[in-house]
Amino acid sequence: MHGRLTAPAASYLFTLLLVVLSTTCLAGTTAYMKTTEQLDLTGIRLIVIAPSALQEPLRHRAMRHFSRAGLSLRGSGSSQEPSPALLTLTLNPRTLERICPGKVLYAPSLELTELVTAPRTGVVYQDTTWVSSSQPEVQDAVTAQHLDEDLDRLVTQFITDYQMANRAAPSQEQYSTPLPSDAAPSHQDRRLGDLRIIRVSVLAGPWSSGLKAAVVRQLALEGITSPSDLADSSIVDLSLELLQYPLGDQCPGYVLYERGLYLVEEIQVARRPQMRIWSDTWSQNAIQIVPPRSREELEADQTELVRTFLSARHTR
Repeated sequence: MHGRLTAPAASYLFTLLLVVLSTTCLAGTTAYMKTTEQLDLTGIRLIVIAPSALQEPLRHRAMRHFSRAGLSLRGSGSSQEPSPALLTLTLNPRTLERICPGKVLYAPSLELTELVTAPRTGVVYQDTTWVSSSQPEVQDAVTAQHLDEDLDRLVTQFITDYQMANRAAPSQEQYSTPLPSDAAPSHQDRRLGDLRIIRVSVLAGPWSSGLKAAVVRQLALEGITSPSDLADSSIVDLSLELLQYPLGDQCPGYVLYERGLYLVEEIQVARRPQMRIWSDTWSQNAIQIVPPRSREELEADQTELVRTFLSARHTR
């Protein structure tokens, strides 16, 4: 899943697929609220991705939020026992010394991943079922106080969604996440199945139309058609995103470049098969700080991404 929503998402999210929707409704909940209904928090392991010296303080701060709300969370998972559900808090500024001295790239997020099933292929794997994220930004610095504030905002949002989704039926049995008999395939190992019809969308600024035509031609050589009827919701989507964001004075002469290809379709949450969400069942993406990309460079990136997707389609 990505932020656009990405995000992821998408890239937006969910992306937009299961897009990363940061927009909230009047009650203060997000578009992902329903996916937390009857979620067993005691089976969820909290992962914190942050500067090493701050990981434990941030984890304890997050756990205090759950404790004060009267909720039990599994915690850091010092045990080696694998967990089928993870809540990953990312507060990890990345230095950009070689490109933009004194600057960092920062994209805070909180993401719940658990087992899901792709009905089209029957594959069970780990995927995002709840996410809140911010668009990546180049900043001068990110202080410890800044990290604390982002943690408070993200964790409070998750707790709000969970409490709102579960307050109407507090006595109902919670559904725990089942462990599969075999390890769930990783994101890049998912089988794509026999795809013959794909709806194509392209986001690439003024070159979107031309690149879309090129993608359609590339797919056609592999026997994959792209319908003109965009209203058919049963067709899977292939979303190409080649987005450039000027950085201005933060990093003169460079852009924030989001480069990704996403196969988007409905998936089922394994613990509640009746719950379906839109998500990326295959993706390849990257965020880079680069000089502005020309049309020719975007075309080369598009060709490479689609070629990788087509190769994965034949891999089991």
